[in-house]
Amino acid sequence: MRELIMTILTAGVQLMIMAALVYGINFLDKKIGKDMRQKYFELAKVFVMAVEQEFGPGNGADKKAEVMNLLKRLTGNKLTDEELSKLIEAAVFEMNYMLKLKNIQ
Repeated sequence: MRELIMTILTAGVQLMIMAALVYGINFLDKKIGKDMRQKYFELAKVFVMAVEQEFGPGNGADKKAEVMNLLKRLTGNKLTDEELSKLIEAAVFEMNYMLKLKNIQ
């Protein structure tokens, strides 16, 4: 019974995260355009994977700060911290999803 409740809660949290990511992506599309958002998202994915490899497991806050600094420099501070955070969270979510699909994580 306890496992069922945890599974339901986990699924609910994942759905909320996905909904927030969809909202964030739509917001960014309106603000900077789809092409630039896609470019920034691809950069965020590359930076997230590079920092993950460099720092290793754990230290999530430090890794996020490092990726945020890299993105700020590359985008010329065109995006707010909140927008950068959404891009990073989406990139981390995708990376974790791909690792889970490949049974690596």
